[in-house]
Amino acid sequence: MEQNQRIQLPKHIDEVFAMLEGIGVPACLVGGCLRDILMGRTPKDWDLATPCPPELVKEKLLVAGAAVWDTGLKHGTLTFRLHGVSYEITTFRKDGPYEDYRRPKWVVFTSSLRDDLARRDFTINAIAYHWRDGLTDPFGGMGDIENRVIRAVGRPEDRLQEDALRILRGIRFAGSLDFTIEESLATAMGAKMELLQKISPERLASELRAMLLLPSPRRALELLRQLGAWPYLAPEMAAAIGFDQHSEHHYLDVYEHMVQTAENTPPELTLRLAALFHDVAKPVVFTMDESGKSHFRRHEAVGAEMAAGILDRLRFSHAVRDQVIMLIRFHMLHLWNRNEAGLRRFISEVPAPRRENLERIFAVQKADLTASNHTAQSLEDFALFTRRCLAILESGCPLDIADLALGGAVLEAMGVPPASRGVALKAMLAEVLEDPARNQREALMDIAKAYL
Repeated sequence: MEQNQRIQLPKHIDEVFAMLEGIGVPACLVGGCLRDILMGRTPKDWDLATPCPPELVKEKLLVAGAAVWDTGLKHGTLTFRLHGVSYEITTFRKDGPYEDYRRPKWVVFTSSLRDDLARRDFTINAIAYHWRDGLTDPFGGMGDIENRVIRAVGRPEDRLQEDALRILRGIRFAGSLDFTIEESLATAMGAKMELLQKISPERLASELRAMLLLPSPRRALELLRQLGAWPYLAPEMAAAIGFDQHSEHHYLDVYEHMVQTAENTPPELTLRLAALFHDVAKPVVFTMDESGKSHFRRHEAVGAEMAAGILDRLRFSHAVRDQVIMLIRFHMLHLWNRNEAGLRRFISEVPAPRRENLERIFAVQKADLTASNHTAQSLEDFALFTRRCLAILESGCPLDIADLALGGAVLEAMGVPPASRGVALKAMLAEVLEDPARNQREALMDIAKAYL
């Protein structure tokens, strides 16, 4: 595409350009939204840049009737809303020194668009478009889009030293766009990887979350392995790389198996996190017997604890952590051949909302199965297992203490000591799960008498 060639913009962007020109705020489209338009993708956000000082921009936008927020006024950024759409507009700037490996200590506003583009991370994000002047592409971003390459603006080492989070951003871009990372940038990423220790856990988690929510997370997860990022994100995962499972049930090493399992799940955060970490404990609990058969006893329980530690360090919410722990605890498939009583016991352990959580467990289990040496028969067996579980749930049979025909008030009236009532209720539930027909007051009272 020629520098002065026009591109087709959504109508609302043309209207915004016209409005800004009308109030004396010339602006151009920049960043990821322009990159997405050039690639035929639908932008999620809209970023504009202007040579006008931020205070002047704010004043003129308010006069024009736009709603305006000071989202980053110190760095020249405002957010305004027009006709139901939000836009960020930032004054052209040059960055001062970076002291925290994340943000510049100060910025200087400038009238030079080239200077503004020169401070950006990757060439594909250092392109601008003005409705009258066309494209400005001083660093070859259009060529890199055409060649599907992630390349730094200027020296890669400088860009990563300024903002170490760019390491993960570059990996995420490569994963989301299916681009390769230019060789000198990949080398610099590996050399600067330890700078991720300077980045807040919340920022690291945000990038990992974005990678996992890609339609296909495989590319980004493979780059995390290839470039050596896991020791700085979750050292537990680094131990899984290349770990041979020595199992006829698996054709992938532990790390590759977890990546493939994540690939097989729907793009929902807790499902992807559980899939990614579900076998993280295998290198820790691995044993091999005299016949050469591998064993990973209790890896689901140990793995749930390890995943909780990872998610806590990365400051994921308690709700996300608890959901992931639950999914990892239940990811094993040894339930298939259980009788109806065994399935009822399993279902009774699944927390509320029970049906929703059952379906989420099934999603992780199926993803795990299809990332292993599965057969058509094993898929049929799994489908039968899920149908049996859902049929039990829909049958309305007792699955909780609250479903018992005899409750704590009756135990109190019988004279069962307070310390024994909880144990008695659990014993009664165990009997009812074994045989729902035993959920009768008289039969349960017989059980309760043992706790008098």
